[in-house]
Amino acid sequence: MRAFRVERAGTAGLIDVPVPVPGPGEVLVRVEAVGICGSDLELLRGTRDEAFCRFPVVPGHEWAGVVVEGPAMAGALAPGARVVVEGHHYCGQCAPCRAGRTQLCLTYDEYGFTRDGGYREFVAARADLCHVMARVAGDVAACTEPTACALHAVERSGITTTDRVVVVGAGPIGLLVVACAAALRPARLLVADVRAGTLATARHLGATDVVSAPAADLATAVLDVLDGPADIVIEAAGHPEAQRAAMNVLARGGRLTLLGIAGSDRTTPFNLDPLVFRDAQVQGVFAYPAAVFARAARLIDEGVIDPGPLLTHHLPLTHVAEALTLLETRPTTAIKVILDPRT
Repeated sequence: MRAFRVERAGTAGLIDVPVPVPGPGEVLVRVEAVGICGSDLELLRGTRDEAFCRFPVVPGHEWAGVVVEGPAMAGALAPGARVVVEGHHYCGQCAPCRAGRTQLCLTYDEYGFTRDGGYREFVAARADLCHVMARVAGDVAACTEPTACALHAVERSGITTTDRVVVVGAGPIGLLVVACAAALRPARLLVADVRAGTLATARHLGATDVVSAPAADLATAVLDVLDGPADIVIEAAGHPEAQRAAMNVLARGGRLTLLGIAGSDRTTPFNLDPLVFRDAQVQGVFAYPAAVFARAARLIDEGVIDPGPLLTHHLPLTHVAEALTLLETRPTTAIKVILDPRT
């Protein structure tokens, strides 16, 4: 079968590998769709924290497909069932897992980073990580993983109907944060980005206000539109300037949730005194617990959250180089790029 494998940082390509054989408790899934994420670029560049990757590896942590076979098949996991698969291969036994914080499993193991992911035709997946998607197509189902990240950030932020909420970053994750936050009906929901290309999509997903300005002016532009600071800010861009802007638009006593990852190639220190003077609550949010992933899958399958407007490009796996270039160059027409390993 075809697979796109990263041999080491900077070296990757399409190869032929055997179809995996499902073991005990596993099913064989034919991958229909896999989303490309900024973390995949970090993996390729070698800027992802080495504790969270292992080479060689097939990328792809945002994927969905159809069950083909496996010893664990029964009931809902019968052949032909469309499933989306949790990214984290958590142990279920360590203290964080027992507390329901499976994303903090003491044995970090994730599809696409430490074990082969969805940039290939077939994956042998743990049956207990498979969630049946009965109503949506494979490309929409593949958006469950980033939606779970966004949903986790929104739930941790504690948004209420009286809050003025700012989302910094209108890439795929930021837009999914908007979709999740809009369902909570905050008083204001503003999305800010240095580029204006995706802000119309942000409005479509429920943003009440949008702002585009150069990085140095972004905070001022947000404060002007809101006529004051925000109660809750969710930073989803993963860039030092975005993090700085997020800090500077936060109200005193406000809550700042950091979701974006800058990577080791974009680390710029800055003074955190404004957070101290604001008596701010600051939290970093990594991925999602299994329970949040299950909620995200259900919300998408029931149509409560629709990632469909983000899906701008569909390409075969054989065009993976073109797909990665789209993500890196970010033309105004590109939001979420989906690969189909079947072609």
